[in-house]
Amino acid sequence: MTARAIRRTSLTLATAVVLSVGGVTLGPATAAAAPGAPRAADDEIVFPLGTREGRRAAVEGLALGGGKLSVLGTADPESKRGLWEYDLPAVGTPQPGPRQLAAPHVWTDYPCEGVDPAEQTCSAFYSELWPLGDGRVAFMTPLGGQDALGGGAPQGETGLGPFSWESADHVVAAGGSYVAVDDRGTQRVGSFDPEVPWPGQIHTRPATAVSLWGSKLWKPGGTTGTVNSYDLVTKATSATVTLGSGCAPDDLQAVGRWLYWRCSAAGKAGVWDHSTGKNVPVPGALGAKVGDGYLVQEAADHRTVTLTDFHLGGGHAATTAPFFTVPEGASISRLVVDRYGGHVAYADSEQLIHVRPVAVPRSRISLFDWRTDSAVDLRQAGDRTWEGSWRLTRPAAAWKLTIQDAYGATVRTLSGTSHQGAAVLASWDGKDDAGGTAVSGRYHWTMTVDPGDGGAVRTLPTGSFRLTGGRSAFRDADADGHGELYTMTGGGLLEAHRFSEGAPAGARGWSAWDPATRLVPVGDLTGDGCSDLLGRTTDGKLYRYSGGCTGAFPPDAERTLVGSGWGGFDAIVAADDFTGDHRPDLLARQAATGYLYLYRSNAQGHLDPGVRVGTGWKGYTLVGAADVTGDGVGDLIARDSGGELWRYDGDGAGGFEPRTLLFSDWGAGRNAIVAVGDVTGDGFPDLVSRTTDGKLLRNKGWGDGTFSATYTLATGWQGYRALY
Repeated sequence: MTARAIRRTSLTLATAVVLSVGGVTLGPATAAAAPGAPRAADDEIVFPLGTREGRRAAVEGLALGGGKLSVLGTADPESKRGLWEYDLPAVGTPQPGPRQLAAPHVWTDYPCEGVDPAEQTCSAFYSELWPLGDGRVAFMTPLGGQDALGGGAPQGETGLGPFSWESADHVVAAGGSYVAVDDRGTQRVGSFDPEVPWPGQIHTRPATAVSLWGSKLWKPGGTTGTVNSYDLVTKATSATVTLGSGCAPDDLQAVGRWLYWRCSAAGKAGVWDHSTGKNVPVPGALGAKVGDGYLVQEAADHRTVTLTDFHLGGGHAATTAPFFTVPEGASISRLVVDRYGGHVAYADSEQLIHVRPVAVPRSRISLFDWRTDSAVDLRQAGDRTWEGSWRLTRPAAAWKLTIQDAYGATVRTLSGTSHQGAAVLASWDGKDDAGGTAVSGRYHWTMTVDPGDGGAVRTLPTGSFRLTGGRSAFRDADADGHGELYTMTGGGLLEAHRFSEGAPAGARGWSAWDPATRLVPVGDLTGDGCSDLLGRTTDGKLYRYSGGCTGAFPPDAERTLVGSGWGGFDAIVAADDFTGDHRPDLLARQAATGYLYLYRSNAQGHLDPGVRVGTGWKGYTLVGAADVTGDGVGDLIARDSGGELWRYDGDGAGGFEPRTLLFSDWGAGRNAIVAVGDVTGDGFPDLVSRTTDGKLLRNKGWGDGTFSATYTLATGWQGYRALY
């Protein structure tokens, strides 16, 4: 594609110089004007859509939204009408990027009314293109429906008719996910959201002037000279705004803090500034197209355009000045304004496209809405990425997405400058910053956007999601992000109980185990990303069972001997990573002496010789260990003989910090207490216990080393020989 950079002198086209797109950087110049006049750049970019049969391709439709320039036309090498796109930078000179075909065969060769398609098809298209702000454009189809195309998104459709074949263009407003049409006195509003069932209609009202901004539909109020908005999501109507116009507007255009209104019969117009609650009078003799802080008006001769700058807001007068004039004999065929923080574009009678910079200061970048995946499973055969989209009021020059675990530790940072219109699209493949697979569990995202114009970097509202199919979390053998509770019956049935939202949600089991086997669910000993299970037999041998992230542990599964002579220990608990080497460890108490030993795991999936890390541990119930404080080091929880529950924070070198009391007189009547990992889905380890009468209890972990009050999960658990 070629582009022409044109400098205007006295607001009239001068000689053009042919330049290749991307090969020129134009510095916006400030037009000479009286103080307070609009600051419009003199330079513009001019280029054709392309060629068609040796001539310039005709521009059949033009739209500009969030820096996405959409052009409808038939251009080589395509033989049919297509929707073409150019991306303009968020800041600086709006030099368009390469032309891209967003959608081929846009309403060509469709059935004609009353004609056999085998004999003749139709290709007429009369509709205006409405930029939605997220890279897409909406329009009325020749068969009476409404489509949304472009922006790399799937096609959206609504059917807000019924309208006749090749009927007039009934679309009166569009923005975001929404489109509004007028039909014989009734106004219908539809949503392109794929979750809204066909025909997509979500609201009806009497046909009046209307404008869509985000989820708000602006309309005249019940009293002359007033307006209000209806929220299409919350279904709430706003407070009435009194414009002081004394007339009912027949044109409304909402752009952020600005609401343009016009009463054409009275020749009145103004811009209501929501920030100050004041009206700014603007010229009303002609219709206008409104951007952020400015509007443009095309003269009746289709050659001259003026620009009115009202960015200072209520309490300040707007200023109007000539913007540009096309040469004698030429005319403007399509004039469009980017209301999502952008510039002005138009096509002329020579089928050239002009992008005209506007230097009026823009409003602060804001968020319309966002949509992110609530969960992602890395084991899926198809889509294994987490995706999110954030629709903004204007494009961001740069963005940064931060993925953090439940404790706030950054797992992955992603950044970029790409955008679809004013929308940011980002995805995460489940890898951490080092390239390894992330641990299954709860994650939180934070998106920040930089407007690139010296304004403040904005942090958008945050959200969370669940990752499954990653590396196993503590006691999460099936990599679903939840810990499992294991039970053994007197008959040798081992069961793994899964949890959902903090409550048991089914179990699977394997019979023929020796019920006297002491099982210890542990982390990933082998380095395959999957939690393993240790089993001590009655002869004191310690075996490793590797579940391969399936969570299945039948007694006849392959096992590996990792130690002998373990019969002298009366308590063995998994210590998560107690030494800071990112490998799970074991803590074991010697029955005869009460000594506590630490066994580090090694790269071979075995255990190093034990090191004594404590004495005097007789009489304690060792509950288990996990990182309950969020410092990355495993901790130990133990109950003394007096019923006090203590937390012993690991120091990262195999020792303990001074202990912290968690509960006093706690656990009376409980015959099993298990540090079960995260069963509530918030990413923090929890405690599960059982009373002698068979109640299953839970104490939710808060992530700071403390736990909630006791909550009863179930009854009838007294039949199990042991809980692990």
